[in-house]
Amino acid sequence: MSLQTIIDNATYVEVDRREQFAATMSRSGHYKTADRNVNVYSFTVGMHEGLTYSTNRGALEDIYTTGSTAEANISLNNNSGMNYLTAYQGDISGAEINNIVMVGSNGSELYVDCSSATGSGNLFEKGDYIQPKGNTDTYRYPYQVTSDVAFSTSANITVPVHRPVLSQSGVALTSGGIKVGNDVRWQVKITNLPKYSVVPHDRIQFSADFELVEVLS
Repeated sequence: MSLQTIIDNATYVEVDRREQFAATMSRSGHYKTADRNVNVYSFTVGMHEGLTYSTNRGALEDIYTTGSTAEANISLNNNSGMNYLTAYQGDISGAEINNIVMVGSNGSELYVDCSSATGSGNLFEKGDYIQPKGNTDTYRYPYQVTSDVAFSTSANITVPVHRPVLSQSGVALTSGGIKVGNDVRWQVKITNLPKYSVVPHDRIQFSADFELVEVLS
């Protein structure tokens, strides 16, 4: 068991990607906000009490070794019953998605080259997940598409996303492919690591939910 196992067996996953902002109230009653433009993902993961302690002692060690300081790479859909959470809803086949490459980004937009792909309908539907691979195949940040994007064989299609495109040292988004749907992953740290108890019938009981936050490098 690892943190991924907890996610795979979750009773629920709460996703928080609300915009971060600072707010002040002036003496005249004007409410002012300043957008921080980050939109970091955070997750609250509820866990059932069905895991057996006797067969998961080593796995518990993995979780508590990771602790709150080490990063973990997670997916929301390793469990086939959770695939709908991030499933791609566009109309392009996986084989053709593999023929799409990044050509750049600006602000809250990604630019992709579809000239080597074929298909019809929508390249992305609003809410779809996209994650550039970058020139090193190591880019770590996923995004959600904010409006439907029609497919064409253009060499420069604009994909609007929910937050400004984040830079990563040593990685350029002017080449490399893309991941979509169930292939996207997050780099997270545990911000709330609950205690566990061993309860009757050889079961593991966690004292609270697991809380995770996306790590920005």
